[in-house]
Amino acid sequence: MSVYQEAYCLPEFKYEYERLKVDVRGPIHVVSFDDAANLNAMSYQQMADFNDYLKKVRMDPECRVIVLTGEGKSFCAGFNLNELNYEPPEDMGRAQRDHCIMQTICSDQAVNMRNAMQPIIGALKGHAIGGGLSLACACDLRVCGESFKMQAGYLNIGLTGTDMSGSYYLPRIVGYARAAEALLTARRIGAEELLEWGFANKVVADEDVVEEAVKMAEAMVKNSAPLGLRLTKESLQCSLDNSFEAQIKMENRNQVLASQTEDARRGVRKMNPKLREEVKAHPENFAFTNM
Repeated sequence: MSVYQEAYCLPEFKYEYERLKVDVRGPIHVVSFDDAANLNAMSYQQMADFNDYLKKVRMDPECRVIVLTGEGKSFCAGFNLNELNYEPPEDMGRAQRDHCIMQTICSDQAVNMRNAMQPIIGALKGHAIGGGLSLACACDLRVCGESFKMQAGYLNIGLTGTDMSGSYYLPRIVGYARAAEALLTARRIGAEELLEWGFANKVVADEDVVEEAVKMAEAMVKNSAPLGLRLTKESLQCSLDNSFEAQIKMENRNQVLASQTEDARRGVRKMNPKLREEVKAHPENFAFTNM
């Protein structure tokens, strides 16, 4: 049991799932959708696993950053259509109720990604179609493999091109006109164009996508204190909705909270020119506590 669990009476966090792999690399979790045979299309089991993970990890103080990817050649090919019932419903009311439940389970993934205290870096390759596009949009940062393509694929099968927060995030990431082009035409858009649009933060070879995202995560961990990083993600997410005045108030509150920590004291002292020699001699006294 860690010092956190003892201090705050937290449960031991176990991340064992049927359709989700969680590779704990110290403060970084590499989380992989695990249904490569179906291009990681969202089954009910996969969605349940991912939602459970996100709710748990939000309370796990030892996880600082999440890297989200998919096993095999694809990130996520949308909903697993093998789990849909194609027969005309005998009871339309019940069918609508059941579909409402299914849609809520799907969209809860985006809600839980937003509510996670940890920044989420998408390590994306292959396809992000339909709901997979929305999950990619819900990441805070995106490292794309050269093969990566996204598509609002549901538009091609008689549904809308928007669900699971895609129409919320995409216009805010790339602007209205480009989001409209992606969602109304349902064309496949590749990694290099997405880099030009500002959707991808970086494009690398497919085989390097996870490790490149991990490097980005490691830089976050190294260059920040835990509370400061978490509050920065919170501020960024809230900025998507807040007024200018509300956002300033949130920033002020968060900065006051962070300033009262031991990490802030150490960080400020480290910048004091009078302590330069002491910092060189005893850097451990100025390092973040990771508490």
